[in-house]
Order: sequence, then C-alpha cells, then structure tokens
Amino acid sequence: MTDAIAGSAPSTADAYPPPAVGWYATIILGFLYWMSLLDRFIISLLIDPIKADLGLTDVQFGLLQGIAFVVSFTLFGFIFGALADWKDRRKLIFIGVMVWSLASAACGLAQNFWHMLVARFGLGAGEASLNPCATSMIADLFPRDRLTSAMAVYSIGATIGSGTALILGGAIIAWVSSWGEVVVPILGPLATWQMVFFIVGLSTIPLTFIVFTFPEPIRRGRGLAPVEDHRRSWRSAYVNLYRFVKIHPRFFFAHYSGFTLAAAVVSGCVAWYPVHMMRTFGWSEGSVGWSLGMALLIAGVIGKLATGLGVDKMYRLGYRDAQLRWYGIAMLIAAPAGVAATTSGNPWVFLVMIGVFVGLITAMHACAMSSLNLVTPNELRGTGVAVYSTIGGLIGGSSGAVLIPMAAQAFFDGPEAIGQGMAVLIGVACPLTALALFSGMGAMRKAMADAESAIEQTEATM
Repeated sequence: MTDAIAGSAPSTADAYPPPAVGWYATIILGFLYWMSLLDRFIISLLIDPIKADLGLTDVQFGLLQGIAFVVSFTLFGFIFGALADWKDRRKLIFIGVMVWSLASAACGLAQNFWHMLVARFGLGAGEASLNPCATSMIADLFPRDRLTSAMAVYSIGATIGSGTALILGGAIIAWVSSWGEVVVPILGPLATWQMVFFIVGLSTIPLTFIVFTFPEPIRRGRGLAPVEDHRRSWRSAYVNLYRFVKIHPRFFFAHYSGFTLAAAVVSGCVAWYPVHMMRTFGWSEGSVGWSLGMALLIAGVIGKLATGLGVDKMYRLGYRDAQLRWYGIAMLIAAPAGVAATTSGNPWVFLVMIGVFVGLITAMHACAMSSLNLVTPNELRGTGVAVYSTIGGLIGGSSGAVLIPMAAQAFFDGPEAIGQGMAVLIGVACPLTALALFSGMGAMRKAMADAESAIEQTEATM
C-alpha cells in the first residue's frame, strides 16, 4: 500500500497525472465496464429459449434480470465500497472480474430457476467491485472541470457493453446454432444458450490482468471530510458517510430519488427491448441483435460524449448544478420519444425513436457519479458510490425489469404487450425523475460551494 493510500496524500493542488495516463486508465476501466455489461445483458437475447428449457415465466425472468442480480450487487457493493476508500483499487477490480466471469459461465450450467438465480447472484457480487473503485480512481485522475467528460467516457463502456451484448450475442447465437448438437464430456449435450454463456464468461478471464497496466492513482484531497471516526472499518466508513449526508440532506435525497427513478427506466427497458422486437415484429435473435445493438451503440456513444462536454462546459461557466440540470431536462425531452418508440407498430420507427430516447437518457451514470464525487470528500467516495448503487440499483435497477411485465399484464394483453408496459414506465418515471432532480439543484449548489471552500482552505495551508 502506498503512502498516499495509507493517508499521507498530496494536496488537491498537486499536479494531476499527464492526460495520456488519465485517459488510458479511463479507457481500460471503460473496457472492463464493457465486459461487465456484456456478461450482464447477454441473457436478454436468450429469454425465450431459456424459458422453454427451464419452464420460466416472464416475471421469473424479470427477477433474474433484476432482483437476483441487484441484491448481490448491493450487498457486495457495501463491502467493495468501503474497501475502495483505503485498499488498492486495481486488485479489488481484478477479484471482481474473475468472480463475474466464472458466474457468467455458470449460468450455462443452470437446470432450473434456482440454479440460474444463484449464478446471477454471483454475477452481481463480482460486478459490485467495479463502480466504487473505478469512479474513485477517475476522480483522482482528472480536474473537477473535466470529471463529467471522464465519467462519460468511462460509462461509454456500458453503452458498448449493452450494444455489443446484442450484436455480438446475436452473432454468437447464430454461430453456435449452426453447430448442431454440442456434446461436452461430463456435461453431456448442451443447448445453444448454454454454449453462449460458456463462451462469453470464460473468454473474459484472460483479460482481467489488463487492470495492472496502469498504476494505482494517488488519492487527492484527503482530510477534507468532516468525520470523527478515522478507523478503517466498514462500520466507521458508513457512520462517517451518514454524518456527511446529514449536512446536505436535500441534495442527497434529490440525487438518490431522481437517479433511482431513472435507473428503473434505463435498466428495465434495456432488459425488454429485444423481446419486444421479437414478439411484436417477428424478428430473429440475430436481426434484433444487430439492428437494436447498433441503434443503442450509436445513440449511447453520441449521447454520453455530448453530455460530458456539455456539462463540463456548464461547470466552467459557473453552473454548479450542471449535472442535475442537464439530466432533468434530458428526461423531459426523452419521455415522449420513448413512449412513441415503444407503442409503434413499425420496427423502423421503433429503432429511430428508441435511438433518440437512449441518446437522451444514456448519460445517467456520468451525471450521477460525477455530481456525487464532486460533492463527496475523497475518504467517502467509495462508500458514497456503494450507497447510491444500493438505492439506485436495489430499488431502481431491480424494479424496472419487473414493473414492465407487471404493467403489461395489468393494463394490456400480457406477454404480447411488453412495449406498452415500457411506455407506462417511461411516461410516469421520466417526468418524476426531472422533478426530483430540479428540486435538488439549489442544494447541490450549496454542497458544491462547501466542497470548493474546503479545498481552497486546505490548499492555503499547504
């Protein structure tokens, strides 16, 4: 453990590493994010064959995509979040990648709902390591007025992951389907969906070592947190965070509630886009994977880059509520586009309008993480991200995938009305997200002023 990690950190005013180092590390972290999303979302292309083989319902699948993953993601996120505030963050990520890769491959061994549930639980446990560690490192690599752009580039890994999960997943399905029956020693004959999980999960294991191609970043601005208990334990970490949240309760309430609602929309809809296209338009897995994957990929990359540049420009112009302001407006514009897409009977209208919708909502992660890390002191960033991921993930990320089929069943024609179920969620949650975020802009300006004042006072004494 370096001296900086141990507590004798440099001042915030010390020079940041060369931009090439910062961007290289960010791109590597984004690549790992891509791998995590590829493993997480490949299941969305395999819903119907898995349902047929394992006898699952749409609601059970919603649980597998939502609660099974998010509960473990949340529980282990608390552990990794606290560890990220004082341990080598690269080693924590390495452990997490190994775990989620093996868990993804284990999905191919499932013989019933409970087997799949356990494998998805393991997937969430491994992936819980990445965001607390990666976002903490990025905040130590870039100045404050470049942080949202860096977070946007990092989160492009999620866009590429969800997009290539469809494109590459569709291609792998078509490729494996052409093999005919596959018989593996000990395991016996395997279905196409089982081979897909093996290929995707096991192929990522050799890539886990890439996290060691850049150094552990120096921790900046330590000693700014108004904490009383400096012991390194999970209990003290979250007690200290609680004390800090109490100083700015309105900001954290608006942030957590707004981005939780957004997470329900983002995670829920991504889980059901492919099924909607296959059931409504009669397209094959390969056709859906390529067309929808490209739409999500292009829209996501453009939307995140535009958001990063736009928000950082607003920050330099003096808008200290830029992240909440930008994303609230984006959600208001996105709502009608999303409803139009998911209620259209034309696949090309769906793809165009869903591209507009995704381009507007896709920067949720960049806005949420950068605003959180700009306000939160260095000592509390990992735990802060863990709590946000718990609230946003457990409530938002897990509920969206279940609420959509429930709305389709309650108000429409059940499984054939997944599109209308998405429209209900979009039409309700997007405006509420905007309302919540707008309500916290004043509190964010106050929290930012306090954070910048503490930094200035610390630098003045150096």
